[in-house]
Amino acid sequence: MKKVIFILVFSLLLGGCSSAKTEVGENYKAQAASREVFIFSGKIQANDSTNLASKIAPTKVSKVAVDVGSKVNAGDPIIYLDTTDLDQQVKQAEAKVNTARANLSKVESAARPEDIAITEAKMASDDKILQNAESSYNRVKQLYDKGYDTKQNIEQVEATLNAAKNTLTSDNENLSKLKNGSTQQEINVAQAAVKEAETFVDSYKTQLGNGVIKSPISGVVSVCNIHEGEIAATGANLVTVVNNDGLYIDGYVPEDILSELKIGQEVIVKVSNMPEKRFKGEISVINPIMNSNNKNVVRVTLKDECHVLKQGMIAQIGFNK
Repeated sequence: MKKVIFILVFSLLLGGCSSAKTEVGENYKAQAASREVFIFSGKIQANDSTNLASKIAPTKVSKVAVDVGSKVNAGDPIIYLDTTDLDQQVKQAEAKVNTARANLSKVESAARPEDIAITEAKMASDDKILQNAESSYNRVKQLYDKGYDTKQNIEQVEATLNAAKNTLTSDNENLSKLKNGSTQQEINVAQAAVKEAETFVDSYKTQLGNGVIKSPISGVVSVCNIHEGEIAATGANLVTVVNNDGLYIDGYVPEDILSELKIGQEVIVKVSNMPEKRFKGEISVINPIMNSNNKNVVRVTLKDECHVLKQGMIAQIGFNK
């Protein structure tokens, strides 16, 4: 009889202990299970992003070295433009520089004796031509005054006479320059012509350098609006590169929730594109000035290596409670 009573008591005690363990386990699970509470949302933005565009006249694209999702480093070539026309313009501009420099050298240098002799000989010839023109003019003029020649003929010989005078005057000025050297004004004009020609060369070479569009930052290509063979319009956004190491989210938070937030506080981030995943963030800015709807702007900086996230995604910000 005592043995039966002992077994019953032991069984009751054992059952009680098991029930107690089960209750404690359930309470622990209830406390361990956290609840996600999302309090505001916003659009993912990047501190460092750039839009790549063509700086030269609309031209055909020879090659696009990237696609959406490609990782690039600062300085990497992204787009190659057809620069055939610019190559030709550079060569033509360089030829004009050489011509302008040769002219400047001629203006600055002293005349050679043979050049003076040639010009003097030409003046002697011009003087004979002028004498003949004057004789012809005088003869026709006498006939015209007496009514024996036409107005058309007198005008023709007069034009020939004026041309001969102009030629002789021009050659006389050239001889004077050869003997006395060019004036400072003429040298200045020649120097200005050289400078202007060199400016065109520099301009065309700069444009030629812009024929290869490079990324100024390291990051990931998020937008690619151009393909090989298409025309790249000047200033149009062709490719966007985003550095995902500096992603953040700005959102509006009601005043009654603002008291629960503080700078440096960790938060969880959920994006609509990947609702099953959670990313870590940290409150980095709380704007103390409310807008017209009695809300404050709060900035959350993403802390994870969020290469899967992209600028423009809609995200929700919350806590585990």
